[in-house]
Amino acid sequence: MPNITSLITRRIKPICAVWEITLRCNSKCIHCGSKAGESRFNELNTNEALTLVKELNDCGYKGVALMGGEPLIREDWSKIAKEIKRYKMDLSIVTNGLNLIRQSHDLKRVKPDCVSLSLDGGTPKTHDHIRGFQGSFKKTLEAINVLKDLKIPTSVITSVNKINLKELNLIKNLLLDRSIAWQVQICVPIGRFPKELVINREEFYTLALFIAINQKKYSSRRLPLIGAHCLGHFSRFLPNLGLSPWVGCQAGLSVLGIQSNGDIKGCLTLPDEFIQGNVRTQSLKDILENLRSRKKQLPRKCINCDVVKSCRGHCLGTAYALKDFEDHYCLRTIEKELFNLEQLSIRGKLDSTYSKFKNFYYNLIIK
Repeated sequence: MPNITSLITRRIKPICAVWEITLRCNSKCIHCGSKAGESRFNELNTNEALTLVKELNDCGYKGVALMGGEPLIREDWSKIAKEIKRYKMDLSIVTNGLNLIRQSHDLKRVKPDCVSLSLDGGTPKTHDHIRGFQGSFKKTLEAINVLKDLKIPTSVITSVNKINLKELNLIKNLLLDRSIAWQVQICVPIGRFPKELVINREEFYTLALFIAINQKKYSSRRLPLIGAHCLGHFSRFLPNLGLSPWVGCQAGLSVLGIQSNGDIKGCLTLPDEFIQGNVRTQSLKDILENLRSRKKQLPRKCINCDVVKSCRGHCLGTAYALKDFEDHYCLRTIEKELFNLEQLSIRGKLDSTYSKFKNFYYNLIIK
């Protein structure tokens, strides 16, 4: 008999298409997975983009997230956005905020359901260094204020690495009590991001602790904080860090990745070998049928895990990016190795685990 997770998975419908409408960008982030800067060769023109919006609607997608590169420097972004809204699909925009104030009039007319900005440091020095643009910290905070004035729902995305890990509390203080949703994720070694700046497994676990502690400390009204799919699942001690129960990687299922030249992947974080087709030469419906029938191979270390049927090998993009790392970035695995659970009594397990939690959190976040 199939378990509840497999039953849920079978019923998954298209939800969100994440669309890189241009690879052109006005910043040079050190963690950019797509090495954005110049436009991708042969990007979809306006008519092709509007046709794709219709196809996304016909295929049942409930929402579209426009991103880049930097989406707000594509000249026809508002036409694409308006077409998405015309089909009554949810519209979100992921931007670095550098061009947002100049585009505020169009944003007001388009009325996106959410605008997400990147905030990767609690100080100008750190944020500007990571984003590769002097003054971007100030511009991001100004952009947040403009969105709040326009009453556009706003969220912030923080990509955590060794440079900014200790500034999470500073970022939290900037967002607290402002009705700004905060998504925290890890940087992985794809694109421009160097392997040596990836947080280690103890830091990874500490980051999960930071999210869990602050979710407990603050109401969702004061600090709507979630961990992204890359942060791991099925901890023995920590609650679910995301918005909903994990039922396996959604790449190619409820989520879709679209490159600016019309190439289709299950998720934009996956390398180009996962491209399933191009909307210029195939219908989106046909591409989706092939994409969903493609079997996803489990990481070798997951095969004998007791929750493999529910976890299904974690986030595929993250697993692929970290495949050359010797150790497994998994909360459940880290707990087993760090806390040596089998050799302690029940009381000892609790005392030892609590003590190590406090030490990790203090040394890597607070200190």
